[in-house]
Amino acid sequence: MRKIIYAFILSLTLYSCSTNDGKIKITGKVQGFPDSTKLILMNWETNQRLDTTYILNNKFGFTVANTKPCFHGIFIGEVPELEYLPLFIESTDIKITGVKGKMKYAKVTGGEIQKQKNDYLNSSLPLEYRMDSITKELMNAFQQQDNNKIEALDKQQTKIINERIDFGVLYIKENPDNLYSAFVLEGFLPGLPKSEIKTLYENLSLTVKESEYGKTIAHWLKLHKLTQVGDIAENFSLPDIHGNEVSLKDFQNKFVLLEFWRVDCINCVAENKNIITEYEKYKEEGLEIVSIAGGKNIDNLKEASDRSFIEWHSLLDKDSELGNVSSRYGVTLVPANFLIDPSGVIIAKDLKGDELGDKLKEIFQK
Repeated sequence: MRKIIYAFILSLTLYSCSTNDGKIKITGKVQGFPDSTKLILMNWETNQRLDTTYILNNKFGFTVANTKPCFHGIFIGEVPELEYLPLFIESTDIKITGVKGKMKYAKVTGGEIQKQKNDYLNSSLPLEYRMDSITKELMNAFQQQDNNKIEALDKQQTKIINERIDFGVLYIKENPDNLYSAFVLEGFLPGLPKSEIKTLYENLSLTVKESEYGKTIAHWLKLHKLTQVGDIAENFSLPDIHGNEVSLKDFQNKFVLLEFWRVDCINCVAENKNIITEYEKYKEEGLEIVSIAGGKNIDNLKEASDRSFIEWHSLLDKDSELGNVSSRYGVTLVPANFLIDPSGVIIAKDLKGDELGDKLKEIFQK
């Protein structure tokens, strides 16, 4: 149940970043980078590029609008040596000191939530180093298509993920007044049981609950529900990668595989290959597939859909006022799916690999 939510701790936030008057200066001193190395400042909520600058004499700088606390990232260099530095920008200047190859762990001085993030990271460094090592090995194993090594490393990664989650849960319990606790808890929404999320949320201080992070968690708790086999599939309407609104009701009287995934999810991409095989078998028989990915940036989804050779409907779940569709379907981890019959009833869920092929064969080869 906890497999992929660690990524959300670093990258997922629904915080609303509104700006005030004034400017913030971000200055950096780095070692090991040649002059003219490019740096890109990104808003990680919207995946929007805010500014670009270059290293000169081991220094760099950005000037950005004053803002309420908001999660950002600085990307340094080019692939294959691209590095990134996650940080919070708020209403104070920021100073960065780092070394090439270790920019993820650069020293960042800024506002209060950045200080809280620094304390959290410093306490969890042993886990982070272990995760970095395993992730690097896993990526190499995928490139070499070494399935035995992938399986072994996947188990090791899962163990570290569970340790990281336990660490985060303890931090939230012990720091109910910290805004960063709500940020961490928001990152846990995709994977922890709702009952545990509720308990951790209720332990937060009133001030933290009233923050944007706290409001997001409260909204999720209100909407999140468990969808079971036998339920009527709830209708929704989302934009596809071509800008068209697509509703579930558009596929009445057809079998629909509703697939939830993420563009940065290795397991999702692997499962897409299996789905493609089954789609080719049964698309002429009337099988419809609808993929839903969370996020803010439609261009990222277009690129990921092209890379995965997705020919069916690929939709972007941008978290509407009614709550995102994944929450309304009770999705915690991806990939996840629901098989819906022509009458709109969910007849199976979380079918992967041979299970999906066997079920579709049972339906279409009677």
